[in-house]
Amino acid sequence: MERWLKLRGESTSMPMPPMQHTPGMDMSKHQMLMPGMLTQEQMDALKKAKGDEFDRLFLTGMIQHHKGALTMVDELFNTAGSGQDSELFNFATDVDSGQRAEIKIMETILGERPIVRN
Repeated sequence: MERWLKLRGESTSMPMPPMQHTPGMDMSKHQMLMPGMLTQEQMDALKKAKGDEFDRLFLTGMIQHHKGALTMVDELFNTAGSGQDSELFNFATDVDSGQRAEIKIMETILGERPIVRN
């Protein structure tokens, strides 16, 4: 992807808009910049978790993250003309099929683990 962007004179890094943060404000309730990104609350829970609970939170977070990639691929293909570049089409198609396969694997693993309730 980086090579593809460079060949087209595009930036290879995503500029982050300046964040307006009010002290004491809970940023976990605000929409994330990219689909599938975990909230700060989810990341904090993952940091605190151990054993089966960590595994469950990690897998559910990764499924969420992978589904975000599927959303971005879908948005790309719903943009007029975006699928015309064969290299981009192949890349996005590979992302889609790879993420779907990994989601199925993680869902299978989750189905095999007991769900720990707090």
